[in-house]
Amino acid sequence: MHVYQFFALLFGAATLCFGISQSEEISSNALNAPSLSSLLVENKFEPLGIDVNPRFSWVISSPVNGDVQKSYRLRLSTSKPGGADIWDSGTILSKIPYLIEYSGPALKSDTHYFWTVDVVTNAGSTSASSQFSTGLLSASDWGTSAWIGKPSPSNGPPDDLVTAFHNSSWIWTPETNPPNAPPGDRVFRKTFAAPTGKIPVSAVILITADDQFSIYVDGQFIGSSPTTTDIWKKAQFFSASLSSNSTLFAVHAINLADVGTGGDGPAGLLLAIKVSFSDGSSTIIFSDSSWLSNKVIPSDWNLPTGNTSGWLSASAIAVYGQGPWTNQVATPTSISSPTLSFADSSWIWSSEASPPNAPAQPRAFRKTFVAASGKTLKSALILLTVDDGFRLYVDGNILGSSPNETDVWKSAQRFTVDLNGTSTLFAIWANNLADVNSGGPSPAGLLGVIQITYTDGSTEVVLSDTTWKVSTDVSNGFELPSVNDSTWSSASSLGKYGVDPWGTGVTISNSLEEHPAPLLRKEFAISKSISFARLYYAAGGYASITINGSPASDRVLSPGFTKYDTELQYVGLDVASKLISGSNAIGIELGRSHYGVTQGNVWNWDSAPWHGEPRVRVVLSIGYTDGTSYRIVSDDSWKVKEGPTRLDDVFGGENFDASYIQNGFDKAGFDSSAWSQAAIMTAPAGALVNQRQPPTRLVQSLTPISITQPVSGIFVAKFERVVAGWVKLTASGPAKTLITIHFGEKLNTDGTVMYQDIGHYYANNFQTDRFWLAGTGKLEVFEPKFSYKGYQYVQIEGWPGSTPPTNADIVGRVVHDDLATRGGFESSSDLLNKMHNAVVFTLLNNVHSIPTDCPTFEKNGWSGDAMLGTEMFLLNLDAQELLAKYVRDLDESRPNGSGPPAVIAPDSGWGANNHAPTWHSAFIFIPWWIYQYRGDRRILEDHYDSMKNYVEFELGRSPNNIADTSLGDWVTPETSPLGGNPPEDTRVSATAYLYRMLIVMQEIATVLNKTSDATTFTGQANSVNTAFNNVFFNHTTGYYTGTGDQGYRQTHNLLALSFGLVPSASIQNVADSIAQDVSSRGTHLNTGALGTKYILPTLSEHGHVDSAFALSQQTTFPSWGFWIENGATTMWEHWALEARSHDHLFLGTFEDWIYKHVVGIQSTAVAFENVTISPLFTSHLTFARTWTLTPFGNLTIDWENNAGNLTVNLGIPVGVNVNVDVPGMGNATAFGSGKHTFTTMINL
Repeated sequence: MHVYQFFALLFGAATLCFGISQSEEISSNALNAPSLSSLLVENKFEPLGIDVNPRFSWVISSPVNGDVQKSYRLRLSTSKPGGADIWDSGTILSKIPYLIEYSGPALKSDTHYFWTVDVVTNAGSTSASSQFSTGLLSASDWGTSAWIGKPSPSNGPPDDLVTAFHNSSWIWTPETNPPNAPPGDRVFRKTFAAPTGKIPVSAVILITADDQFSIYVDGQFIGSSPTTTDIWKKAQFFSASLSSNSTLFAVHAINLADVGTGGDGPAGLLLAIKVSFSDGSSTIIFSDSSWLSNKVIPSDWNLPTGNTSGWLSASAIAVYGQGPWTNQVATPTSISSPTLSFADSSWIWSSEASPPNAPAQPRAFRKTFVAASGKTLKSALILLTVDDGFRLYVDGNILGSSPNETDVWKSAQRFTVDLNGTSTLFAIWANNLADVNSGGPSPAGLLGVIQITYTDGSTEVVLSDTTWKVSTDVSNGFELPSVNDSTWSSASSLGKYGVDPWGTGVTISNSLEEHPAPLLRKEFAISKSISFARLYYAAGGYASITINGSPASDRVLSPGFTKYDTELQYVGLDVASKLISGSNAIGIELGRSHYGVTQGNVWNWDSAPWHGEPRVRVVLSIGYTDGTSYRIVSDDSWKVKEGPTRLDDVFGGENFDASYIQNGFDKAGFDSSAWSQAAIMTAPAGALVNQRQPPTRLVQSLTPISITQPVSGIFVAKFERVVAGWVKLTASGPAKTLITIHFGEKLNTDGTVMYQDIGHYYANNFQTDRFWLAGTGKLEVFEPKFSYKGYQYVQIEGWPGSTPPTNADIVGRVVHDDLATRGGFESSSDLLNKMHNAVVFTLLNNVHSIPTDCPTFEKNGWSGDAMLGTEMFLLNLDAQELLAKYVRDLDESRPNGSGPPAVIAPDSGWGANNHAPTWHSAFIFIPWWIYQYRGDRRILEDHYDSMKNYVEFELGRSPNNIADTSLGDWVTPETSPLGGNPPEDTRVSATAYLYRMLIVMQEIATVLNKTSDATTFTGQANSVNTAFNNVFFNHTTGYYTGTGDQGYRQTHNLLALSFGLVPSASIQNVADSIAQDVSSRGTHLNTGALGTKYILPTLSEHGHVDSAFALSQQTTFPSWGFWIENGATTMWEHWALEARSHDHLFLGTFEDWIYKHVVGIQSTAVAFENVTISPLFTSHLTFARTWTLTPFGNLTIDWENNAGNLTVNLGIPVGVNVNVDVPGMGNATAFGSGKHTFTTMINL
């Protein structure tokens, strides 16, 4: 059962339990007996793969009010439920029913256990049994299994060339401040003379440059780098034939302006060349100071006969591994293709009065290409960009379009299309937008290059030039071959690529680059009756496993993402039902996840320390009923072949070519004679641990609520809400038909999907899947396996045939970690209900083995986002194991095991060494909240030393006990919708968080009986408190201010109050100042991520309940209601309509207030053992009800105010004590477990 059904059923069940008064009694002893449910091991139901000391939990239900557990007894057996052949705890006097540690003999690896709990309560006794299986408890338990994957391409760089590359030096022209150099072009050359008697025959070259390069051998172009951002992080590999004893190697390198300053930036060229001779010997050429360099580019610079007078020796800046580049350069696995270039193309447009400026109007371009005599067209590769956007058609069919974004011309788009016959028509709708300042004419141009491939393998290039036809009349159907364009004008040339105003700033993505996912298979026979079959697998990346043609489980995107150089997760599955007598087969397809990212990106996932090709390790453990056992393991007896997933990227999407499908590869009897032997791969460095967090699953399918065609040939499907996942697409058409699928949360003004990478985080692909049909004549289905997207809208381009897609063709899939629902809320306020539902959807959309910031743009485990969301995760969802896994991710992100955690975790190294105590506080607060909400003491014990080390580090870098942060109260209303700190003193929030961390560490030390540490933390906290008030408390105004604040800052004062920093005499004045500022802004908040969590609780707790409720009901900017009024179904990243992300959780933290104040559940002891219920009654609400599953069971409250007549219904689990504090009742009233109803009069 998934969250969407579970919420309705459980909430309904919780509601039904109300109405039984405290005075009712059950007379039958049998009816009075307690019962047990929710028997869990490590918070999981019947888990397989337990590799830690197990802890046992259960929930008691009793029809007798006030019942409580008196004792328990645990038994463990390998033979039967109720047995105790392994362990018997004896009777333990305790009322605690959760996370009880096993304390018997050491458990065995890969073993099935039964466990039984006997419970005695005041009402009687009861017993229940469950089961679990251990995982592989040590590295040796993996036995002879090996890491396997696909073999390295035979055309990859040889080992000695890679070694030489790593021993080469970064070189550049002599500069005044190396490694920095002015932006500009440089040329380098080196003449190689073969030793006497040696005849050079070939050369292989491994090369990169910061920022771009082209390389020539004896004047012949060999290849160049792509022009994507930070392409220097990926070396290129080329080969060249040699025919002379003297060879010239020449490189044209470009340094671009620093992206931050526009000025000088790091510049360098790094290469190694292996020259092979006819006798089989070889020699290596390194980049070093023996190369010549020039800051000007002579016409003969790359020719062997070139004049080298005036050239200078290159400067060797740093050896590989040093300088700003460190060891971030990844080596390729195959020969790089010569890059199609704009070098000979011209910018073209219609004839205008003041070129390159043109009116803000579209233009139509056409070019009919006729094949050379005797040749037949096969395909075309197209690079295209237009200032300011385009749609591309081939033979009347739309092939693709540009993203709808500012300065889209800076990123050229790449397309491929199959052709036939002897002619083809390229047609382009090209748009020019008005100048952003004047609203008048602006630069307009089209730049393209097309490589035509014939059936005989030869090629021909088509350039954008004056042979293209152009029309200012862009009529419907202009793209059709039947249109007569003989009267159209010839395009006007604005100059070759590089001309102003565009310069050489066009980057070319490589969205179609192939990195095919390997398919692996293994056949085996079973001849005896099976007792059990357990499959264990770990992967560098993702592993999609099938057995005998059906999925091994319903898990997807598995195993989970970790910092692979410190930890890898493995999964255990019960697969006995999948096996049959006789021949069986296992099939595996491997995806890249964060392990083998191929496209460049801001966070350096493509050059992470663990980076490599996907790999898998497998143990299938089979036990037979005769007591014998057998193992099938991953080794080089497995077969491998590249499959239909030609590219997968967790951020970019997937390219899937159905013609590569291997039907039946995962069934016995499949002919794999043409497959290769699996390669034994190097083991990743991380330790293998069982996956702790719940699995990621496909949890719901959605039907589009509409399908529109805003532009001819482009279809847009809209779904009911923003989700994370993908779509299942069904289509039929000719072979090699390309269907492009774009995903986005928002629409452009023309009704197309806003799917672009507006932050330019990724080099090639973003939120896009591509599906090439096999042309079977039947319906073909594509569903991704290795990437997920954030979306409410899906754009389909290239749909085959004349009939638009239907709802059955585009099925939305909702994919996230399968977190069970643990709470719910409903009230008389429709707005509060919608806000609550939107928060829960946002939380779920952001769990994919880590808590993420958003499922669309970054998918990163930002620590601040996770910290701010932890309490609402724990109130609503079964999230403790996910969060506990994330705490380990944070711990492992600390550089060299010391200092602060990274601001994203897991991390590639990008998020390390940041100065952001506000975000780093996640490492302190999340474990503490897990302990408070779930009673998990182990998480405190596991990480205490690291937490202590970090807090001491933070205190040590806080001069005079005043901290600072690079991440303050992020995205307050006045900041940019793309994000930013507010105009306020960031030291205030940083120091408040430092103080609160010290207080929490004191509490943790006390729990763990570390008395001396607790005393130290108390003293340190007191010192920070004193410094905070000395520096930031304004005695004149009576509230907190910082240096450089722009007016009153709500978050300064909210944090001071919420964290306990305000002197008691000033508390009410500070609270009143917040309420006054809210009022002065027209009942609006002015908080960002840090302050929003605390504004409603703080107002409510200090006499401003009406102000808090009014804020919660606000529907104008900035407010949550403003989002809802504008169609929000999830929380946004910013208060503004222009918010980048529409699926961000950190501004949705009003949810804490709903549970703790609106309904009034305030836990006053660990795991809700003691609770105070004190709802905030107000004229805004006539009823509210909620439930939340505590470690003791389901706690429910339902109150209704009927004209001052208040009725309260309580459902209290066994073991929980509740004090109810309601106006009109006098002193707080105590209740034990059971169902209770009371009424009273209130005056609002």
